[in-house]
Amino acid sequence: MSRISYTRRQVCQLGLSSLAGLTMLDLAACGSSPSTGSSPNISMQLSFWGDASRNKLTQAAIKAFQKDSHPNTHFSTWFADFSSYFTKLNTQIAGGTSPDLIQMDMSYVKQYADDKQILDLTALTANKTIDVSDFDESLLTNSKYNNVLYGIPLGSNYECLIYDTALIKEAGVDAPPTTWTWDDYASYASKISKALSAKGIFGSHDASGAMDVFEIWVRQNGHDVYTADGKAGFTLDDVQTWFEYWSALRKSGACATAQIQATVTGSGPSAQLLAKGKSAFASGHSNQFSGYQKLTKDTLALQLIPLDAGKQPGNYQKPSMLMSIAPNSKNTDEAAKFINFITTQPDGVKAIGIDRGIPGSKRGLAALTPTLKAVDQATITYSATVTTNNQSRPKTVLDPSAAGKVLTNLGTVSQAVAFGRLTPAAAASQFLQNTQKTLAG
Repeated sequence: MSRISYTRRQVCQLGLSSLAGLTMLDLAACGSSPSTGSSPNISMQLSFWGDASRNKLTQAAIKAFQKDSHPNTHFSTWFADFSSYFTKLNTQIAGGTSPDLIQMDMSYVKQYADDKQILDLTALTANKTIDVSDFDESLLTNSKYNNVLYGIPLGSNYECLIYDTALIKEAGVDAPPTTWTWDDYASYASKISKALSAKGIFGSHDASGAMDVFEIWVRQNGHDVYTADGKAGFTLDDVQTWFEYWSALRKSGACATAQIQATVTGSGPSAQLLAKGKSAFASGHSNQFSGYQKLTKDTLALQLIPLDAGKQPGNYQKPSMLMSIAPNSKNTDEAAKFINFITTQPDGVKAIGIDRGIPGSKRGLAALTPTLKAVDQATITYSATVTTNNQSRPKTVLDPSAAGKVLTNLGTVSQAVAFGRLTPAAAASQFLQNTQKTLAG
């Protein structure tokens, strides 16, 4: 016997009493149509790296978006420390369940774009679903790969030093000068360490494994960490002098010992020696300043990265992070509207604050600035200080897809130097060779 088929309209007109012979699959398409003016429920997932305080701000942004005009858009979110974020993200993508919205770092854009795991946003910016018409042009330029936007910058930052003013006062030294050299920093940190040695407090953390500061060192020497064709751009001397500098600080007691520095196992502010009361200085991104301040009752301050006379500026304005969209998302337009909300609309920008950097949108920044507390205003002031003191120059070479592995290797090799397993010369040779091998694939 041939099976009788019904259209959806016919099934619904028959009524429930006539449906005994139909399966649940047949019934799946039958239901009341949405009433005029209502919008269907939309479910999206958002992933990001950060801590509990960033999660709180993210949830506030989601609630503001729903209140604005998207009450039927529902979000599930997850977050992790930066050091484990991309591993978790890759596992999810491999399983075919990529988040709709992916917080992205510039060091990984090339990799994810080449693998077609993040969406080209050109069409969505062209039709102004994401309106970047008043964005800082240099920030947008620095957020592109092959001149294509694969993510919208959530803010900008500069690398910085952060210090505890109470410890500086306790050590009996004057506040650091606005600008200084690397030797100035070594001498200054040494004085703090000697003054506070009884408490086990060091003037500086050991930044020899910090890629962001190492990159500035390399750029100050007139080079880039990577070349435009994805090879190592730094020299053997760049690395050796870097390791020698920090070895000298360890020897003088100016920075933390290898044993103390090894206790830092995370990348967020709460994991750093400054937050643990073990060092007076930390290095980081300027947008992290507020996060550091929340961890201590002492007043913190921002300070420029050292720059020797005659060297080129190494710091640069960077997209603190981007928000990207998965190409297989079923809610591309809604995801784009959320990005537009948190990067350009006053309520959205104010919800996430300055935690993810200084907003690139002029109207967003104008709405946010009057609401900022002193600690956040300090971040904007620091950005202006970098600019007015000629401490930065644009970065024109995008990190290759293997940059994450190079970063990890720097940490491994620098720790070997700190524990005395490698000399600075041997470590430099090993790091350069490992980098060349990694980049060659």
